[in-house]
Amino acid sequence: MKTLKLLAFVYISQFVFLPCIFADTIVNTVTSETYHGYLTGKESAGLADVNTTEKGLIKVNKSHLKITRDSTGRNNSFALFEICDSIMAGMETTAFEEALKKAASAGPQFILIEIDSPGGRVDLCKRIVAAIQQVTNCDVYAYIKGGENGGAFSAAAVVSMACDKIYMAPGTVIGAATMISTDPNGKPIDMKEALGDTVGEKMDSGWRNYLASLASAKNRPSSLAVAMAYKDIEVVEVNENGKKRIIDASEKKPESKVVKVWSKKGEILTLPAKDALECGMADKIFLSRLDLLEHHNFASAQVITDDSIAEARKMYDKIDKRIDDLIVSMDLGVKRFETTRSRVQAMKALKGLIYDAKFALSMKKRFGDDVKIDEDEVQDFLNDAQAVYESIRSYRR
Repeated sequence: MKTLKLLAFVYISQFVFLPCIFADTIVNTVTSETYHGYLTGKESAGLADVNTTEKGLIKVNKSHLKITRDSTGRNNSFALFEICDSIMAGMETTAFEEALKKAASAGPQFILIEIDSPGGRVDLCKRIVAAIQQVTNCDVYAYIKGGENGGAFSAAAVVSMACDKIYMAPGTVIGAATMISTDPNGKPIDMKEALGDTVGEKMDSGWRNYLASLASAKNRPSSLAVAMAYKDIEVVEVNENGKKRIIDASEKKPESKVVKVWSKKGEILTLPAKDALECGMADKIFLSRLDLLEHHNFASAQVITDDSIAEARKMYDKIDKRIDDLIVSMDLGVKRFETTRSRVQAMKALKGLIYDAKFALSMKKRFGDDVKIDEDEVQDFLNDAQAVYESIRSYRR
């Protein structure tokens, strides 16, 4: 946007799955009562709400419950979510957080997040991961289905790693989880460029630990998760006393035999589906969603979707277009002001600029980082335009 100069951030091993192992048998360890159903996720005064087939909704001290996964008591449905674009919209993330919690509380067999995304903002990625981690009353699966983007990259790869299982379609890829930031106009930039070397280095260190912890929590190779973001390490598979391990090459014992190099130093790791399955980053390859459902004997399960996320994406796109239109309008207004020789026309051009700038700032205040403008720059622009307008208005020949 042109400014008014003349006037004084826009598992190490593959798992074997048994069908229908998704719901809960719940035993009260104090009373020895057994129920079939699911925790709704709601708690009050230390008591958890449990939806049971025997007694309906009951309240029980959560610490007294022993929960075993089985198929009895859950609904014949699964909740479907999609991450099939860049993770850039805060309002979409908010809708995802709320819808995920709601879906888990309804007692589906599982939650399926279908992913085909180039990634996106780190802050939003962490919010999505946290939302998934908070779902303790229902299994959450990622299915990297392929499509325009070809897999789960960057932030989308990290979101996948937060899920209980990672399923992939043939030909898809997971990886390249480098941490980036964005400038006020939404352009991706390196963290050190955004925050400086010292702060950027601390952020890098934190991101390494974050990825390693996320992978380890789901029994996936932490070294491979780190190699997806940093090219300064080599990851190898070693055989130690007949046991396979995937580790950072710097941790290899002299007597350990290297079986395979998974990630070469100097490269950011991306894993095709077959390799992801072999190394334990993914759990199984399915040709399609139907293939996945049939494997678990849920081909007839009802699909539960939530419209709020799609509506939030539409709103984000609408706002994005409106801001682009505003910038064009303001640029044209500046040109009109610079070329006019009429006091009346100059004031008219300035009034249009003032209106557009105020509207842009109101959008920024309401929608935050979803509005890609530099708030300080627009505020300075508005101040200049108002000052010049008042100067011209009060001028008398």
